[in-house]
Amino acid sequence: MMLHADHTYDKHPWYGPLTRGERRGLGAELRVFGLDPDAVEQRARARGAKVVQPATTKGHGWREVMVEDPDGYLWAVGVPTPSPRGS
Repeated sequence: MMLHADHTYDKHPWYGPLTRGERRGLGAELRVFGLDPDAVEQRARARGAKVVQPATTKGHGWREVMVEDPDGYLWAVGVPTPSPRGS
């Protein structure tokens, strides 16, 4: 589990609702490793779930999708990406 300070989201779509105090699930980021983020995104969209961030390959070596649950908690689901050096 990873917990973020509120300022961590200053460039995130949740920053407005977080600073307005609309929901407190904001800032709680629950991570699940080892599931295909592209498949999770497809299933989430098919069921009408809110995709906060589409599946994206991050510079820190993960491909992940971020989906919001009905309580406002963020689920980041991803897998490691291959090293650019092949190691």
